[in-house]
Amino acid sequence: MENLEKERKSIRYKLIFILILAAFVDFIITLALWLFDPFLAIIGGLLAGLWIYFWFKFKFFAKFELGLKDRLRDEIIKELNLNKVDDNLPSINSHFNHIVSSVSEFGLFSLNGFSVRDICVKSTDEMLFYGILISGKISKNIEPKESLLGYKSSYFIDDGYLSLYIHTDADTIVANLKTPINISYKSAMDNIKEIIKIINQLD
Repeated sequence: MENLEKERKSIRYKLIFILILAAFVDFIITLALWLFDPFLAIIGGLLAGLWIYFWFKFKFFAKFELGLKDRLRDEIIKELNLNKVDDNLPSINSHFNHIVSSVSEFGLFSLNGFSVRDICVKSTDEMLFYGILISGKISKNIEPKESLLGYKSSYFIDDGYLSLYIHTDADTIVANLKTPINISYKSAMDNIKEIIKIINQLD
């Protein structure tokens, strides 16, 4: 985790330098165009500066930021002795009146036969669900609470297979270049520990 934080800080410093460079280019272009058209000068300088900043950011640093969630998840799985999600997302179309057009998922962990994912379910014109899906075989009749983790929840049981939806409207693990790794890690760890408590009640 310490090396990950050092890498994040290094990238942040580089981005600050790039931001200063972009501001300098903005100033030069604005100054050069000012005599011709002040409005065009401001717009042209601003667009040039933004283009430089975001080009460098996505060209060289996007891969690191996109991989932060995976690296944090893997660290937490190791720390808590959990398993990775290794099964396929169960069919959930019937849970949303057969109007699902796309589903994106991020596997969190598996425990006691239950797989936990962040998923976002969309129809062609609206978001149907965004939150946590806990799924797995159950050996007894259960009725999960209507509110879990402080959020509305709903569930379906199909032939002894439970699909438990927790409507968080947020990712369980949130990581980016702006937030120190230890803060992201602690928040994600707390969230996952709360999910584990729910699974232990289902088992």
